[in-house]
Order: sequence, then C-alpha cells, then structure tokens
Amino acid sequence: MPRILYLSPAFPPSSHLFCVAAHARGASVLAIGDVPASVLPPQALRALDQYVFEPCMGDYDVLLGIVTSMIARHGPIDVVESNGEHWLEVEGRLRDDLGIVGPKAQDVRRLRSKLAMAEAFDAAGVPSPPGIRCASPEAVRAFAAKYGLPLVFKPDSGSGAMSTFRVSTPTQLEAALAQRLEDHVVQPFVDARIVTFDGLVDRTGRVVFCTSHAYDRGIMEVRSGALDGFYYSLREIPPALEQIGRRALAAFQLRQRFFHLEFFACTDGSYVALEMNMRPPGGFTTDMLNDACDFDVYALWAAVLAGDPLEGFTYERKFHTAHAGRRRGRAYLHPAAALPELLGETLVRVNPIPAAFASTMGDTAYLLRHRQLQALLDAIAVVQQPLVQASAVPA
Repeated sequence: MPRILYLSPAFPPSSHLFCVAAHARGASVLAIGDVPASVLPPQALRALDQYVFEPCMGDYDVLLGIVTSMIARHGPIDVVESNGEHWLEVEGRLRDDLGIVGPKAQDVRRLRSKLAMAEAFDAAGVPSPPGIRCASPEAVRAFAAKYGLPLVFKPDSGSGAMSTFRVSTPTQLEAALAQRLEDHVVQPFVDARIVTFDGLVDRTGRVVFCTSHAYDRGIMEVRSGALDGFYYSLREIPPALEQIGRRALAAFQLRQRFFHLEFFACTDGSYVALEMNMRPPGGFTTDMLNDACDFDVYALWAAVLAGDPLEGFTYERKFHTAHAGRRRGRAYLHPAAALPELLGETLVRVNPIPAAFASTMGDTAYLLRHRQLQALLDAIAVVQQPLVQASAVPA
C-alpha cells in the first residue's frame, strides 16, 4: 500500500473518511490541513501517521517546506490526494517538484480549463456549447450577435458556479463588459436540466463504479436566487447518458481518480456536455453514494489506490438518494423537529453545511433515500415546503 499525502482532510465534508479507509488498508497516511487537529474526528487522527496544522497552507512555499520535512521523517511519498477542487493544482505542483506519479500541474490546469474541456469533448465527438475567452468587449459582442442572448459568463477554471452569472439584455451585457473578466469564458445559456455521470476509474482508466445525479435547477440559479436546491441519484443511468459519459471520460484519460461529468439533458433525449471535474461530486455526495448502494466508496477508493484487481467487484444502486437543502432564516411548513417522524426511514441524516458551500447548498442538508423515485421526490417536498402565511392565502 502506498504512502499517501492527503491535503485538507477536514474539508470538503467527509474527506477524513478517505484517510480512514486508506489507513485501514495498511497505508501510511500523512496529512496537512488549515484547521487544528482538535477539529478532526478522533477516527481521523488515529488514521494519520502525522498531521500538520498550517493555517497558511495556501502559501505554496510554506506547504512544500512542510512536505519536505515529512519526507525526511517518514520516507518518500507515493500519492498526493485531496479529492477537493481547491487543491487540485497544488497537488500537481507537489507532484512536479517531488517526482510523484499522477497528474502534473500542467495536466491539472488543462483538465480544469473550460475551453480545454470543450476541445477534449469535441475530439471525442461529444457536443458542448460553443464558447470563447473574454479577450475583448468586441469579441464578446460579436459572439452575442452570432448566438444571441442570454449568455453565461464563467471563470475558465472554477467550480460551484463561483463568479458565474447570466446576462439576458443588452444593458446587462454592457455592464458585464465593463468589468475585468479576462479570466472568464462566455457561452450561450442552455435552458435544460443538468444531469451527471459520476464514478471512479482504476489505474488503467477502467470505470469500476459509476452513477448519475439529476439537479432540480442549475447551481448558478440556486446561488443567484438563494433557492432551496436539491438533487437526487438515479438507480438506472439512461443508456444514452452512460454511453456519452463514458466516451467523454475516455477523452480525459484519467487514472486512479474520481470523475464528475455534467451534462445538459435536452428535451429530445440527447445530451450536451457542460464540464468535467477530476474529483468526486461535492458536498455530502460521497456519503449519498454509500447510502444508495449500501457499500463503502471510501474503501473502494483505497482499493483503487492499492492497485487491487477489481474485475470481480460488483455493486447495486438499491436506492435513490437525495440532498434537500434548507436555508437559515427561511420559514418552512414543517419544523425541523417534526421531520424525523414525518419522513421515517427515508430521512437518513441531517448535516450542517459548511459556510463555503452554503450559497449553493443551503445551511442544512437533509439526506434522504427511498427505492421509489416519486416517494423520494415527495420527501424532498416535505423538507422544503415553505410556510404559507395566512394573508397570502386567497379567501
């Protein structure tokens, strides 16, 4: 089993469970995080051979110095991981500087670039929206003239719809062009439901696990409107989605990694690629994978890192699972204390959402599961049904 350096075991939520799973397989796990050790669950601390709290771990020179000291103490590091979007490029830089196998910094930058993603999709014969870099106001105006409004502006490298917005009128377009948006790309707005193709590939690039999730609306809309978003897993992946998902995935040549591909589901049954992420789906989705299949995705990841032969590994998507968010300060028909009795076994757990995710996921996550999709959707409605004021009810 390799010696693993894990960045940020406290965030995203449940990240420490990757460390626990790797330790259980006999790996030596070293970790660096920007929270004190006292914040980590006891099982995480027991799984780590060394944990360094460094509030300035975003300073690469500081981080590299810590890692160099760890290597001097424990020996060479075989794997660098974080399973989080924020640290992907840092992982690559450490691999470059320390000669560690895996995606290098240049590879990560290419894999995170929206424009480079579009080139990979195109090479694989996977449709994706046209887009250009916001190099000049003139170029964007010409793009708008060709494709019309609305348009979406988004960072070329980013996730979670951060700094992403829609312009729907000429006035809004000119206001956007007055900003400094050189790091943004612009694409036509696609009015379609977003679905995913998620999973894990082994060291040969073979998919050892996959699933799909459907979103009620785009993350950009949830963020901008402070909406109560939800998403849910599918027990059966539509064949056309899995086919195009596998074709798109192959274009990126991932090895020993999670993947999170997003597509627009068009009304004619076709799919248009939105983006690819070389990490697990965010939030508490890894826990939802376990709830859906009654297995341990963290242990599966550790088995992939160990190079275990997994040709005989099987799984079943037994349940639909869902994340239903609530926002602090918003009035709901059913108080939180009443939900366990109302939902019964469909309510799996209730988790506070870290502040970094709150704008896209709400302040509290209600994780649900049921074998029947309609029953799951009914449960989501129970969680999110707003309190209707008496004055708003027609006489």
